[in-house]
Amino acid sequence: MKKSIYLLVLIIVMLGSVSLKANIKLPAILSDNMVMQRNTTVKLWGWADKGEKINIKVGWLPNAIHTVASDEGKWLVSIKTTDAGGPYTIDIEGKNKISLHNVLLGEVWICSGQSNMELQLHLLDEWEHLKMGLNDMLKGYQIRLCQIERNISNQPKDDCKAQWAETDSSTLKNFSAVAWYFGWEMARKLHVPVALISSSWGGTPAEAWTENSFLTKDKDLSFYLSKSTEGDLNPSSPSVLYNAMIHPAINYTIKGAIWYQGEANINDADLYTTLFPAMIKSWRAAWNIGDFPFYYVQIAPYIYSRNNTSPYLREAQLKTLSVENTGMAVTMDIGNVNDIHPKNKIDVGKRLSLWALSKTYHQKDVKVYSGPVYKKMKVEGSRVRLYFDYAETGLQAKNDLNGFTIAGEDMNFVAANAVIEGSEVLVSAKTIANPVAVRYAFTDTSSATLFNKEWLPASSFRTDHQVLFCRMASIKFVKDTINENLFAYISGNDANTQIHYTLDGSAPTFNSPIYKDKILLQESVTIKAKVFEGKTPSLYSATSEFHRHNAWKKKVEYINKFSPLYKGTGLTDGIRGSTNFRDGLWQGFLGEDVFVIIDMESSQPIGKINLSFLQDIGSWIFPPLYVDIYVANNKNEFSFYNSINNDTDLTKEGGFLKEFIFDMKHIKARYIKVVAKNMGLCPSWHIGAKNKAWVFIDEIEVD
Repeated sequence: MKKSIYLLVLIIVMLGSVSLKANIKLPAILSDNMVMQRNTTVKLWGWADKGEKINIKVGWLPNAIHTVASDEGKWLVSIKTTDAGGPYTIDIEGKNKISLHNVLLGEVWICSGQSNMELQLHLLDEWEHLKMGLNDMLKGYQIRLCQIERNISNQPKDDCKAQWAETDSSTLKNFSAVAWYFGWEMARKLHVPVALISSSWGGTPAEAWTENSFLTKDKDLSFYLSKSTEGDLNPSSPSVLYNAMIHPAINYTIKGAIWYQGEANINDADLYTTLFPAMIKSWRAAWNIGDFPFYYVQIAPYIYSRNNTSPYLREAQLKTLSVENTGMAVTMDIGNVNDIHPKNKIDVGKRLSLWALSKTYHQKDVKVYSGPVYKKMKVEGSRVRLYFDYAETGLQAKNDLNGFTIAGEDMNFVAANAVIEGSEVLVSAKTIANPVAVRYAFTDTSSATLFNKEWLPASSFRTDHQVLFCRMASIKFVKDTINENLFAYISGNDANTQIHYTLDGSAPTFNSPIYKDKILLQESVTIKAKVFEGKTPSLYSATSEFHRHNAWKKKVEYINKFSPLYKGTGLTDGIRGSTNFRDGLWQGFLGEDVFVIIDMESSQPIGKINLSFLQDIGSWIFPPLYVDIYVANNKNEFSFYNSINNDTDLTKEGGFLKEFIFDMKHIKARYIKVVAKNMGLCPSWHIGAKNKAWVFIDEIEVD
């Protein structure tokens, strides 16, 4: 007995001594194999016991640096760096000692955005060729990779999950293709180590990457805050990605940032003109190292929506060039109208590098780094002459010069003829005698035909200044708990606008009824609503369906729980989710099967069961592989009824609904069990390969 007590005391003492020697902690972004920015001041930081003395020795400086942990248990030191070089060791010692090995000094860039920045190299056609030649490519060059893992937070976080690695085929395989091609160009032109910190999340909007105060202090941007509540956080919620995936890195000194995003903000293009510059400014304020370079990619042609709004988003990106020390890579010639993730990332990375090599590193051999950018226009009788920046050596066309439209006072744009004269373009149309405005490539799917002599494409543009009206109506259904009547409420207008709506699924016009009060719903309807400013309609319309089916408001028991990120409004509320997974109606299951039981409250004939799922592979959302239906009158005795396999093309891009319809032939049952099989992991060909796939469901209708 005494021996056992002695051993127990000894173990406790030993554990105590271990804890005393494990007080210094570093953030994940400080690790072996990292690259720190050369020729500047960098930071090392972490946590320790209050008042703990910490000694730091870096391999490029002769003398140690000393600091003491604060009352909050935090410590931070600033350290001068020298020219590119290494590898070095960093020793950090207090009650315990941490050594960081294989550290280089070089150029550090953060690479962020949504899925086109996230797109991994192994998903590209050239991956096998690149992998085989990688060792030869890297001879004499050192490129280090750091991947920040996906995460969200409603408050700024001080740490994240991240790991630095040397480049080889295993570490590069799942890394951002755009970031890699940018870094490769930088390494081979600068001949110094290059570090790429990747922090991206597909399908996410810019407001999620923006620090909260920059949204709250702007009356227009506070719109995003009004759409979100703290209890319903998801990757599209304001500031959640900044908090979890950017803020943990702001002590890590960078040279600059590259960014590829915008597709998720198509429906609020008018606000993006304010939002995107605010996001850039929020990052610069957080890093507190001045207006560091911020180079970004303009979104490519694609069938984004029926509203044809992407030209306005591209215009917002073009206008952001007015922000100090920014640059834009145009992709109008290398998109794919049928694929929101065009696979040519080599030219994307190279075009971003042209900006950096010229504007940041002042490489004399990079004289032209941008395609033509519209500067001004001049009316010459029935023609309009257009002038451009970045066209000093002249303009040229690829194939036929097209994509130009022209308008008179009525602002009715018609197809135009365009002719290049040196570094200018003359535009005209036979039907327009007195032109006032010109537009170029101003549709969702327009491809570039206008280039400078260096074969860099011109951005889409317009010369007019018509106000972009993008107000989105919102439709909500509310049940009166007293008499159980269901009402539709439509919002989104103000004192200067009004809402027109329809109940038959047709598009609202100025002659459609004006919404004045709640609408009593007594039967299934498809409501469409649009905001009008006078007779000018918004580019967007809202659509919601209500189907008062037999399972309406019936109890749903979840055997597998949906993700807290996508909680939806219920599977039997009569309202279907739209093609937008962020509409708040969908329930999302990450890597899990949908497994639910509906209690119809009494045994009754069931004629048809209709289940609605979403496919949006760009956001890692796939329909189930199959759906099984079971029925029972006794909850403990289910009988299998039928199974339906998915028959959609899983490679199809965009968001669309997939229905699984079961003809029940009037089987009588009280309980209905639904099992929808999640594929588990995204397919090998997908950007999210080996990551969990989503299944999104809403609604389960029973008739």
